[in-house]
Parts: sequence; C-alpha cells; structure tokens
Amino acid sequence: MAEYRDAGVETTGLLRQTLRLAGGIVVVGLAVVFLLDSEERGTGQDGLSVSVPAVPTDTDATQSVTSELVLKAGAHGHFMVDAWVNGEQLRFLVDTGASAIFLTPQDALTLGWPPERLDFSQRFETANGEVRAAPVILRSLRIGQLEFYDLPASVGEAPGSVSLLGMSFLKRFDSYQVRGDTLILTW
Repeated sequence: MAEYRDAGVETTGLLRQTLRLAGGIVVVGLAVVFLLDSEERGTGQDGLSVSVPAVPTDTDATQSVTSELVLKAGAHGHFMVDAWVNGEQLRFLVDTGASAIFLTPQDALTLGWPPERLDFSQRFETANGEVRAAPVILRSLRIGQLEFYDLPASVGEAPGSVSLLGMSFLKRFDSYQVRGDTLILTW
C-alpha cells in the first residue's frame, strides 16, 4: 500500500467502507438469528418447547451440554406432537407401550406408501390382539430443531386413529421422564 501512496495515488477509503458495511451486515444478521432462535425456544401451540443451553466455558468443562424437548400433555393426558416426516407434517402420540414407530395407513399414504406397495410381513402383539404391519424407513423425522434420519418404522395394515412414536424412538434419547403433565426428552 505504501508504494501506491508514494506514487501519488490517492486512497478513497473504499476498503474501509466495505469492511464497515460487512461488519454491519454481520451484526444485523446475528441479531435476526438470535431473535428467531429465542422465538423457536418458546412453547408453541402444540405444547412443544426445545431448550438448548449455551456451550460451557472453560470453567464449566466438566459439565456436559444437554438439550431438552419438552412436551405438555393434551386434554386427555396423552403426549401428542406434530412432526415433519419426509417433508410432510404428521401428528404422533408418544407411547411408551409401543415398541416401534408405528404409522397409520392414512399417514403412510400421505408419505407416498399406498397399501398395495407394502409388504405386511411383520406381526405385533397389541392390547387388541395381533396386527400385521409393513416395514418402512423414514428418511427424516423432525420435531422442532431435533431431526433424525433413516429411522425404521412400521405401517399398520388396519386403519388407526393416530401414528405412534414408541420405544425405538425414545431409546434414541439419553433420558426421558414424565413430571406431572410434562414429558422431558433429553439428549
């Protein structure tokens, strides 16, 4: 730069102005991200909230970072959650009595799996007796900011009222617990 000044070339401060503009854009962008993030952490209409604590500092190095998914029970005491599966929104009941992720035929059809394309080769024992189901793989399942990929699931042959997130889903968390009308999933 000194050579240019010595040669009589006048600096216009264009670089300085560009850096100031870039810095301003970064600050505004971060403010928008923090605002949107704080809105997402609040509880939505479906009783869902996601809590992700800050990364620990060097003084907190012995503590681990945990995240929580908090679900509020509905009017009938059940934990219902809206999830995005393969890009489609579906309603699920979180069910500790179910062994797997279990889709109703109606939800499977929404995801592009008509009954004639499925092989109902699985058998499940339920409170209502034995049911047949077809194995499928969910490319993605997202609840709030939490997302899983390539999840094994089953599609029931008989019509059902709601799809289930059973133990194969819950076992993916470090812990889950019920406190009154609240289900807390921790990872």
